[in-house]
Amino acid sequence: MATVAQKLGGDDPVAPRDVAPFEVVPFSCEGNWFSAAWRLRHLFRRWDADVVFVHTEREHIIASMACWLGRSGKIIRRTPSSCQLAMAGKGKFANWLTNTTYLFSSDADAKMAILPRRADRSAVARLGVDASRYPDRTALQQEPRPEDIRYIICVYDPTSRGRAATAIRTVSMLAPRHPYLRLIIFGAGSDSEDLRMQAAALNVMDLVSFLGERDDHLTLMRDAELGWVVAEADTAAYGILDLMALGVPVIAAEGSVAEVYVANLISGALVPPEDAASTAATVVTLLASEEQRQAMGSAARVRVTREFPEVAMIEGFESAIQIAAGRSRPKG
Repeated sequence: MATVAQKLGGDDPVAPRDVAPFEVVPFSCEGNWFSAAWRLRHLFRRWDADVVFVHTEREHIIASMACWLGRSGKIIRRTPSSCQLAMAGKGKFANWLTNTTYLFSSDADAKMAILPRRADRSAVARLGVDASRYPDRTALQQEPRPEDIRYIICVYDPTSRGRAATAIRTVSMLAPRHPYLRLIIFGAGSDSEDLRMQAAALNVMDLVSFLGERDDHLTLMRDAELGWVVAEADTAAYGILDLMALGVPVIAAEGSVAEVYVANLISGALVPPEDAASTAATVVTLLASEEQRQAMGSAARVRVTREFPEVAMIEGFESAIQIAAGRSRPKG
């Protein structure tokens, strides 16, 4: 959202995407949805809001009711990357209350969606990044590191405990013959006791770091040998794009959002889900060949530059805003 606002507002286009050049106001959707809508309506009085972005059915009904009460505003409901639009009774009622445009991250996601009646407005904004903002680690003068320490960075979200367990199990299998290997897990919920207990049960607590959410995640990614993405939806998509833009080969499960971004065995490796033995073999192969890792990293950076540019994502969001505001017709 911040990226679209930067473009529409004419702010510095090279500002980091996580720095918003506009006011951010926290709003709680807790409690009764109608009460939350009433509070939101009062918040809207501070601005002339033409369009409201929502992501969940609860956000949808709250924002739609607030717009209906205030007699202004249109809704754009965005479905996270590689997720299916879920429309129950409240979502359909929200669509009836306030004109809603549906925004997806790919044509495939849009085709899977079953929109409610009289809701034929949709747009696609495939997530992307500006690779030129990322340091090309192949061109950087790397600081010498101890030969006995090499690490894999793991992108985590609260839905991925089972997949993170596979990563921990893989490291435990490799540890006896590869004592130099470390696993660093970061992301919301990655410092949970459950994950620590799994590492402790496998006797690899000294090989796995649980960092939680971090502001320096790009630095952690840049210095990793491999990037393992166990998260889902947008967290996974951005994690993959960040790693690829940095020139870091990506490991992720087959059948996940990674299939959209990663060319298997060219810019990364897609491995069978929850198969620690097979994944361990892939990891060992990649760690053993610096030349292969560098080739994969270079291919990843080229791929994200050509196929997933930030400008295309911005244009997709702009298109959704124009459709919602009634200034253009939806495609198809």
